[in-house]
Amino acid sequence: MIQSEEISLKIDSINYFVKLPKRDLAILTPFFEAFEGMLTLRTPSPRNDEFAILQMLVSPYFINEFEALLKSRGLKWITG
Repeated sequence: MIQSEEISLKIDSINYFVKLPKRDLAILTPFFEAFEGMLTLRTPSPRNDEFAILQMLVSPYFINEFEALLKSRGLKWITG
């Protein structure tokens, strides 16, 4: 049995949100899905304009690599 003092709060993922044209979803979604273990990809409710939002839950162990990957694709992001 785990003692209460052994339990610590751990961050298991960090949310990243990227806004991109819907036409790019078919290319970028499989690209990001290939990084299994680094992130989990979600596409929240679609918007009624030409843009989509990708939500990526990234392991804190891969933050530097993930941000370098986003920069290499010319993508801007916010975290939340």
